[in-house]
Parts: sequence; C-alpha cells; structure tokens
Amino acid sequence: MGKGISIQCRKCGFSATLFEGLGSRTKEFEDFRKSLNKKDNEFIEYILNKGTTKEIKHRNSYGKCNKCGDLSTINYVEIKYDENKSFTLEHKCHVCEGFYKAITMEELLNSNCPSCNYEKFDSFMMMDWD
Repeated sequence: MGKGISIQCRKCGFSATLFEGLGSRTKEFEDFRKSLNKKDNEFIEYILNKGTTKEIKHRNSYGKCNKCGDLSTINYVEIKYDENKSFTLEHKCHVCEGFYKAITMEELLNSNCPSCNYEKFDSFMMMDWD
C-alpha cells in the first residue's frame, strides 16, 4: 500500500499531491517497469542481463530537485548487481533540468516552496492508496 499527501504553500498557494510506496498493481518489479520510459527500461534490461542481480528496490517516492527545489513523485529504482555495482534510476527535473533525489515525507514537509521559497507548507490531506 502506498501513501500520498497534498501540500499547499501558506504564502503563494503553490500546491501539489505527491505519492510514495507501491500499490497492488505495481508490487512486482516487472509490472512497475511498465510505467518507466523505453530508454530507462532498455538500460535496466541491459543491467539485468549483464550480471548477477543481487537486489532490486522499486517504489514511488517523493522527489526534490537538487537545483530548483521542485517537488514531484518519482519512480525510484535501485539495482545492486555483480559484486559491488549499483544502478539508481535518475530523473531530470521538468523545470530546470536538475535531478530529483528521493526524500522522506518529513523532508518533503520541511522543504521550501519551489515557487516562492517560503518555509512552510500546509498538508491538507493524507491518504493511503492501493
């Protein structure tokens, strides 16, 4: 089961609804991969066929851009393979071309508004989804 939250900036009114976790339709990695783009899937397939896969972590995650602070839901994928190799799927920000980093709900709520840089969000709805 996943969780979601709707947030709104107290100052400028910026709002977003973001999700984390897995639903019943994406619990298996192969089903989750259907939501990824072709290029990412091709690279993941290359890694899976290249070596010995040790661990695959996948989920929806709250994401924050490392440049502009934009907040979004991202598809988090981490694959550990061979002896000590690791691949983490990167997501370019649609606002500034920076990269999103997976963050916790606490980090999300403590983020500055990406529109006006105000320091406080109101969370007006928390939800569970499947």
